[in-house]
Amino acid sequence: MRHPLICTAIAITLVGGVAAAARAESRYFSVSGSSEGPVVAAPSTNYLLRASYLAPAKWKVAKAKRYAITRRFGPVGSCKFKITVKARAIADVNETAVARVTRLLPASRRYLREKGTRNNSAWRVIRATGSETTTGILVRPAPTVRAQPPGKRVWLELRAVGTADPTTECHSGGPRTIASEFGVILATGALGGFEPTTTPAPLGPPPPA
Repeated sequence: MRHPLICTAIAITLVGGVAAAARAESRYFSVSGSSEGPVVAAPSTNYLLRASYLAPAKWKVAKAKRYAITRRFGPVGSCKFKITVKARAIADVNETAVARVTRLLPASRRYLREKGTRNNSAWRVIRATGSETTTGILVRPAPTVRAQPPGKRVWLELRAVGTADPTTECHSGGPRTIASEFGVILATGALGGFEPTTTPAPLGPPPPA
């Protein structure tokens, strides 16, 4: 038989864990969007793209259509950052996700703020040299592509860019905070979709066998 004190300790631990999870969840809200259009650098291919991520609850949200693929936030923090988060499908070099995101956002260790991988995705956050501008990108190979562009492959990207107000004095803590929040956006980001068929569905009953 379990000791009453042990049962009480377990109950307190569980309640504390649930409360901590609830507090963490309240700090963020879920954002999702979708868009169908030509793949960048491969306009003959259409792609229906879906994106979702968690954004800080304290960020002021600019008005946008429901499920818009591009969202704007700000001003954020003492630096009054204006932030844009958007997604796209693009044809590019056939390489690993880590190689791709490193090529897109090269940076020395001093300016590299966040990085990570998950399954076949990779993300990276950097601060531009000599600037407070902070950029983060999540990339993954696009699923459900019937035929890859010649010599390339279709990629999905989630990109976050934060630009500080040039008229506001900005200390180093501002870009660091934005970079950390971008890390959350990209670490929780999910990209998916498919290449829709362009063949119209037949009308009427099927032809006889």
